[in-house]
Amino acid sequence: MARRARDDSERSMDSLLDALTNVVGVLLLILIISSLGLSQAVKVVVENLPDVTKEDLQELKVRADETRKNLKKLEQAAAEPKKKLEKTPAQLMLEIEKIENNNKDLAKKSSDMEELQKKIDEEEARRKSRETEVLSVAAELAEMKAILAQTPEQEKVAPKVVKMPNPRIAAPESNAYYIVCKFGKVYFVGDPYTHALKVTDAIYSNFAKLAYTGGDLGSYTFTLQSTRQNANRNGYLPVQEKVRKNGRFVKALGLDKVMVTEMGGDGAALPERDMLARLFGANDRREFSVQRMRLDEKKVKAFFGKGKFGPKDFSYFIEKNGTTDRLKLSLGFKAEGGWKIEQFKKRNSEFDKACKKVALQRNALFYYYVSADSFEAYLEARNISESHRIAAGWTTWEGEKFSPKAMPRRETINLKLDAIPMAQYENLAKTIGPKVIAAQKAEIAGLDQKVAALVPKTMKDEAAKAKFITDLKKERGAYFLSYVQPWTRQIYESVLAASEAKGSKEVRVDVHPPEIPHARLFVKAAFPSKPRPPVDPNKPKPKPRPKTPTGTTLILD
Repeated sequence: MARRARDDSERSMDSLLDALTNVVGVLLLILIISSLGLSQAVKVVVENLPDVTKEDLQELKVRADETRKNLKKLEQAAAEPKKKLEKTPAQLMLEIEKIENNNKDLAKKSSDMEELQKKIDEEEARRKSRETEVLSVAAELAEMKAILAQTPEQEKVAPKVVKMPNPRIAAPESNAYYIVCKFGKVYFVGDPYTHALKVTDAIYSNFAKLAYTGGDLGSYTFTLQSTRQNANRNGYLPVQEKVRKNGRFVKALGLDKVMVTEMGGDGAALPERDMLARLFGANDRREFSVQRMRLDEKKVKAFFGKGKFGPKDFSYFIEKNGTTDRLKLSLGFKAEGGWKIEQFKKRNSEFDKACKKVALQRNALFYYYVSADSFEAYLEARNISESHRIAAGWTTWEGEKFSPKAMPRRETINLKLDAIPMAQYENLAKTIGPKVIAAQKAEIAGLDQKVAALVPKTMKDEAAKAKFITDLKKERGAYFLSYVQPWTRQIYESVLAASEAKGSKEVRVDVHPPEIPHARLFVKAAFPSKPRPPVDPNKPKPKPRPKTPTGTTLILD
C-alpha cells in the first residue's frame, strides 16, 4: 500500500514536470518568434537611420551578441523538450526576466519607429530642396558662362597723362577767353564782348523792326555816358552835342507846330506851348544828350526767335534779364559747328591759330567749360593751349545754352555815333511823339479823377480820405514832373542830338556780358497808387550796397 502510494506520487510528479516542460517550451517558442520579428524591425530602422556613431554601433553589437546567445539557448531547449530539466522553475523565471531586460531597449526603439521615420522623411525633403537649388544655380552659372564667352574682349586704351592741379585765383586784370567742350567737340567762344556787341550791331541795323511804338507814357530813350566825371566825381556826364535852333532837323520835325501841355510845380496844368519853345526857350543853341531809343520786348523775342541768328558755331538767344530793362545773351551750339579732335589737333588749325593769337596778349587765359561727353576733347585742347604757354582753368558744365561772363569788365568802348539810325529816329519822333503828348495831356486833365478812384473802399473816414487824396496827388505830380515830362521831351531831344553826332566816341559801357551793352527795353511809367507811409525815425538806416564786383573770379589750375 505504501509502495503504491509512492508510485502514484512519482507518477504525479512526472506528470507535473511534463506539463511544466510543455508550458516552458511554448513560452520559449513565443519568445523566439517575438525576438525574431523585433530583430528584423530593428534591422530596418538601423539601415534607414541617416547617421550612426561608433559608440551606438558598438552598443548594438553587444546587444546583438547577447540576443544570439539567448536564442541559441532557446533553440537547444526546444530541440530537447522532453529532456529532464536541470534547473528549477525559479531559475528559469530569472533567466526569462533577464532576457526581457536585455531586449527592453530594442522594444523601446521599435515603439519609436514612426518618429524616426518622420525625421528621415524631413531630411529627405531638405536634401531634395538643396538639390533643386544647386541645379538652379548651376543653370544660371552655365548661362553666364555662355554670355561671357560671346562678350568681346574690352579694348585696351592707352593711359592718359593728367597733370596735378595747381589751384590759384586769376589776376583781376586777366582777359578770359572761353571754350566750351560739348558733343565731343571744342567750341571757341572767345571774348564775350565779341558776341554781345554783335547783337548790339544787329539790333540797331534792324532798329525800325524792334523799336517800341506803343504811345504809352514812359521812358523811350536812355543816355550814353561819356568818360568825364561830374563835379562831385560820383558819376559820369552824358555825351552831349550842341544843336542850333534853326537846324535842319528842328525844321524837319516841325517843333514849332508840336503843341505840348505840361504840369507846374503845384500840380496844375501850364498853358499849352510849342515844343520848340519848350526845348530852346530864348536860346539859339543848346546842348542835348546823345541818346538811344528803347526796344519793344515782344518784337525783340520775335526777331531773334529761337536762336535763328548767330555765327557759324553758335545760335544767339536773347531774352529779358529778370525784372530789369536789360537784355541777356546766351549761346546755343550748332551741331555742324565746333571742331572735332582730329580737326583741332592739326598743325595750323583754327584752334591752333587762335592759341597763337591769344599767346601774344598779356594776361590772357583760357577757361574751359567741360561737358561729361567731352572730357577727351578737353584734354587734347588743353595740351595744345599749354604748349603755347597759355594759363588755363576749367570746370564741369552741363546745359544747352551758355552765358559767357566778361573778365575783366571793360570800362569804356569806342562807339560809332554814325551808326545811330537817324531816319528811323526822325520817323519815330513824328509818329509816337504826338501819341505820347496826347497821353500826357490826358493824364494831367484826369489827375483828380484817377487819384479819387484809388481811395480804398474800406476807408470810411472823410478826413482820412481827404488826406489820402492830397498826399497821393502830390506824389503823382512829383513823379510826373521828375520823370514823365522829361521822358516825353527826350523823344525829340534824342533826334536833335543824334543829328549832330558824328564819327566814333569813347563812351562808358553801361552793362557787361552776358547782358547786351547799349540796348534797353521800353519802361512804362509807374505812377504811385498810394501815398508813401511817413518816415519812421526809429527805423535803422539801410546798409550800404556792396560795390559792384569788377568781374568774374576764375580759378586757374
